[in-house]
Amino acid sequence: MGQRGSDGCLSGDQIATVLIEALKIAGSVLVCMLLCASVACHSSVSGEKVLFDFESDADLDRFHWKCHTLFSLSEEHATRGRSSLKLELFPSDFPGLAPMFEQNDWRGFRKLAFDVFNNEAESIQVTVRIDDKSTFPGYEDRYNHEYTLEPGLNTVIVPLDGLVTSGTGRRLDLKKITRLLVFVERPEKRIVLYLDYFRLS
Repeated sequence: MGQRGSDGCLSGDQIATVLIEALKIAGSVLVCMLLCASVACHSSVSGEKVLFDFESDADLDRFHWKCHTLFSLSEEHATRGRSSLKLELFPSDFPGLAPMFEQNDWRGFRKLAFDVFNNEAESIQVTVRIDDKSTFPGYEDRYNHEYTLEPGLNTVIVPLDGLVTSGTGRRLDLKKITRLLVFVERPEKRIVLYLDYFRLS
């Protein structure tokens, strides 16, 4: 009585089989974890959306032509690819850039960024305006922010979690961004800027 034989205990071969199966399961779990980590890393890299990089004349058709503003492709001061956008601003109220863009849904991104080479000897103030309404909202109901461009290369970074209207403090609706403008307020002389690599990331 009380004696246990092979029916109550695992043999050496059975123990080895159990261990092998356990190792297989652990290995599968580890592979899945590594694959998930790899996909996550890849997603963070490929999560960038390039809006404009000015590599062909067709890119110029994606901008509204404005009085007192000239723009053309240039091989100078490109930060992505071979070309940049040469922007010439002449004395007037608000000369600048008014692109037509297809990426209206900015959800899932953290920032808007673009590169600007200031060809002038002094710093320049540029304004970035962003709307989330198809109408033309007043100053108080849109995002407006001034950025200082030092002589030489600058990168303008607009955190998307900071997109609030200037007057009411309302957060912009990132799923329906309708307008992006970059301009200089009442320049007193001709200004030349080179812009490139507008992107969401």
